[in-house]
Amino acid sequence: MAGADTLPLGCTWERYLEQLTREHGGWTAVVDLLIRRADASVALPEDPGSIERALRRLRGKGNAPGGQYGRWILRYFGVPRPLEETARWMGQYHGRFADLPISLCEEQLRLWDRPPIAESAAACWIHLGLAAVALRRRDRAGAERRLGRVGGDRLPAAARVEALLLRARLATDGDDGAGAEDALADAEGRIARLPPGADRDCYHARRIDQAAYRLLHARPAPRLAAAVQLYRSIDARSPAPFARFRRDHGLAYCHWRLGDRVRAARHAADAVEHAGDAGLLRFRAMALELLAHIDPRRAGPLVRRAKAIAREIGHEDLR
Repeated sequence: MAGADTLPLGCTWERYLEQLTREHGGWTAVVDLLIRRADASVALPEDPGSIERALRRLRGKGNAPGGQYGRWILRYFGVPRPLEETARWMGQYHGRFADLPISLCEEQLRLWDRPPIAESAAACWIHLGLAAVALRRRDRAGAERRLGRVGGDRLPAAARVEALLLRARLATDGDDGAGAEDALADAEGRIARLPPGADRDCYHARRIDQAAYRLLHARPAPRLAAAVQLYRSIDARSPAPFARFRRDHGLAYCHWRLGDRVRAARHAADAVEHAGDAGLLRFRAMALELLAHIDPRRAGPLVRRAKAIAREIGHEDLR
């Protein structure tokens, strides 16, 4: 977990422009690029000095709306990569940011839910993060409102998948089976088109877990064997510890329900290790709780460890 001294404390226009000028080599270079990138509809002053002075004034706006120059600079430059990556980190469910206490997650996200980020394409990640916080608080209406602000077809591919998985979760919680199936089917195709690597593996594991959840709660009886096959489709050698956690945690639950406590305990112990490898404490607590159910003889110490983790990271939903 990030320490208090390393948390992303919001993004002002000054921080945005500092990153932008560093990325492009200074104010002169940014002004020159803006002039060259702007189309004929943009009424830029002819004097480059006037443009630079306007941008320097923008630097002092804090988190106020950026006005005309703010819109121009975001339109023609976008968000510098370090800031965009931070917004994405805060918006992904499977990242370490979500290990923070809910109140701290929300506080950090709201610091970024202001200009310049709120006026940029990166705002989608902040809305997704706040939708996930609302879900953890069991605030369905708040989650729906935030998802409604995420955006349309121009979303980054990963953000679109994130939104679909959140919508599937909302549909499942609302007993809307058809809505959940549609969202998961859409997510499956989009995940397949993501670049290979840890991020795609994490999204695949999350989709599998949601699909398996539906099988495990099927009526009139859970479809345990089918859920096992789904969890086995997650790569056991994935470079993403989160994906390996999801695989073993799901298999542990399924084999426990099938009556094979030995195999279930082995998978649950592996899930504890994978969560620890990723530094994902909330998932480690979940795996410890499951292992306690599977092996009642060790339940006392395991539950105490899980509760200690939940208490330490302030996750009342786990406790």
